Amino acid sequence: MKSELSHGQLQMLIQVSNAINSTLDLDVVFNTIMKETLSVIEAADEGYLFLYDPTDDYLVAKSIFLRSNDVLSVVRLKPGESMTGITFLNKACTHFPDRQSVYRATRTMSTPNQERLRAADPIFPYSAACAPIMSNGECIGVITLDCFRSDASFKPEDLQLMEAISHQAAIALEKANLYRDKEKSVQLLEAMNTQMKQQNQLLNRSLEIHKHLAELVLHGDGVQDILHYVHQLMDKPIVLMDQMGEILSSSPALSCLGHQTVRKLEDMQRSIHASLTHVAANPLFGTRKTSNGITVFPIGAKPHLLGYLALLTDQPLDEVDMAALEHVSTVISFELVKEQAVFETEQNLKGQFIEQLFTGHISTRLIDQARHLQMDPQRFYQVLTINFENDLRESPDYYHRLVAARRNLIQIATDSFLHSFTPGMIVAKQEHLVVLLSYSSNHSRKDLHVTLIEQCQRFTSAIQRKRWGLRTVIGIGGVKTGLKEVYKSSEEAMKCLCFMKNYRMEHSYLSYAELGGQRLLLQNTTEELLDYVFETLGPLFSYEKSRKREFLQTLTSFLDHRLRMKETALNMNIHMNTLIYRIKRIEEILGISLNNQKQILDVSMAVQIYQLMEGEIEARLKEGADKSKL
Repeated sequence: MKSELSHGQLQMLIQVSNAINSTLDLDVVFNTIMKETLSVIEAADEGYLFLYDPTDDYLVAKSIFLRSNDVLSVVRLKPGESMTGITFLNKACTHFPDRQSVYRATRTMSTPNQERLRAADPIFPYSAACAPIMSNGECIGVITLDCFRSDASFKPEDLQLMEAISHQAAIALEKANLYRDKEKSVQLLEAMNTQMKQQNQLLNRSLEIHKHLAELVLHGDGVQDILHYVHQLMDKPIVLMDQMGEILSSSPALSCLGHQTVRKLEDMQRSIHASLTHVAANPLFGTRKTSNGITVFPIGAKPHLLGYLALLTDQPLDEVDMAALEHVSTVISFELVKEQAVFETEQNLKGQFIEQLFTGHISTRLIDQARHLQMDPQRFYQVLTINFENDLRESPDYYHRLVAARRNLIQIATDSFLHSFTPGMIVAKQEHLVVLLSYSSNHSRKDLHVTLIEQCQRFTSAIQRKRWGLRTVIGIGGVKTGLKEVYKSSEEAMKCLCFMKNYRMEHSYLSYAELGGQRLLLQNTTEELLDYVFETLGPLFSYEKSRKREFLQTLTSFLDHRLRMKETALNMNIHMNTLIYRIKRIEEILGISLNNQKQILDVSMAVQIYQLMEGEIEARLKEGADKSKL
């Protein structure tokens, strides 16, 4: 080719080659190719360079030098479409020597492209020349030149020069693409190197965290030290709760937390408490982020859930922090399991001691155990039996939640009772607690009773505030002298529980001393007690079928006021003559005299039983009325 090009054209080709090889910027390369090509070929009035996009199968304009409108920037040509598309398919330089050949070529364009072209420039060039840009035997683009002068035309040497320029363009494009690919590879390697550095930093930080946690465990540091380390590491408050939602520990201390933070914790506790009273699974279990900005990590696994680790933050955690908190949760679970094992061991030992003590067979070995527990065999003792029921029986993890409730109940009972009466003991046995209180001889029985009732009220109020769905009743045995008599107090406490259960008392506690003669009711069955009431008060029930029990109310008030007419009349707000009439009629109906001590005792006992068993008695009366109708 060199022999066929003039000296001037060779110089121009070298100039074009130097220009397009002086940069690796593809946009600059494209513009340089077209600018230099237009400058060395005299017949060229305008020109454009299209590259092939194999993804969309279109030729797309990359550099355009037009006389007026650059409409070609929005024109996309299919292979075979117009002069550029025809040259792309032919893979050879193509000359369109006259306006007619140019017109025929443009007629191959799509209708939208023809409309755009006519709207922009309705005048067709007098001639055109196209050179394909070839790379590895494939056409990757086309250079197209247009001539709009009738006295000028493209010469054969112009086509040769265009072919030479297209070869230079292909080399420049390949070099630029190679450089761009290499640059991308370098950028990718740099990104991978940066990522590896970050991963190494995260790994080193993770190893450091795990190492520190391992040291805390090996040195025997407790949960509080672990939480303190996490708080320093993440600069966020962290709180440990048991499965009942009770706060076991925190860092910093709860008193140092802001009001808004405390409210978030209270919301979380309410969520846990709500789950305790429903059969549905705990909504917090298995989650990592709650709606109020607390990241929660369950301690343990279902159904052996031990608690929750709560990090108070609205900010997302990175992988290392998440992994660290997972590890902390595992470490704390071991600590809680260890504490649980110690608790169960202590309870088993205390339980064995209490069981032996309540048999009433006091051995020398048992006395030694009592002394070891700082219990003087000669002191005064009293037993409280605290029974509790809940709504968790249908829950699959009922037993484990019950264990958690027992531990919390023991703590609340300790705070309520043992701070005033020490030494003492509290033991969890199945679904109730046994509280053994110890007194010195200088305590008066009256003062002890008043204090104990206040403590029972404090205990039941504390349980209600927890919202665990628990119901508690307390049976209070009598004060006994020495350990040998403790079993009697235990039996009395159980009788109180039995009495409250049988007679559905509203109070949450009952003292055996307050039962009085009602203790005798415990020795009879329900049927026997009902028979006794009907034998004693039956005639009065029959007489008062339509009187709304006014005689029974009068009799009850008369007995309550110790047979005093004036006080009874005032209490019932009736005239004295009315009361005298009613009392006389009651004696006639029942066939008794309220001056007879034995008959008064019988009637008084029957009235008390009626008050305790009113529901059962009314049911029997209704049943009898229904049978009489038949």
